[in-house]
Amino acid sequence: QLLQAYMFAMSKRLSVFVGLIVTNCIVLGRAEGFAMKNPSGASLLDGLGNGLGFALILVAMGIVRELLGAGTLMGVTILPDGADGGWFTPLGLMALPPSAFFLLGLLVWAIRTIRPEQAEPAPDAQSGEERR
Repeated sequence: QLLQAYMFAMSKRLSVFVGLIVTNCIVLGRAEGFAMKNPSGASLLDGLGNGLGFALILVAMGIVRELLGAGTLMGVTILPDGADGGWFTPLGLMALPPSAFFLLGLLVWAIRTIRPEQAEPAPDAQSGEERR
């Protein structure tokens, strides 16, 4: 907020990189946690797999957001707009940053619906222990 208030132009230029920094922290944190407990070869394969997995999810979410938000992919019209004689009405929400959270939530819901074993186990009601 301070950067936006006093250096708005710089804030706009840097805002693109915030998501990349967050993703980098997630990937590196996961890789470090695995590498501390496993040999180098397994850690290398785990890092490559996780990095490619995160990249695949980011690209897939970007494709869905661009298609639904503008009807284009990399500037090429895929879903013709109603103003151009097509049928598609762009969804403005998909062009906004919060739509990534909505899509991620839908993705998690879909995976856990299709594969229930992916969900965390419910807390044991018999144990009497509370989760914090």
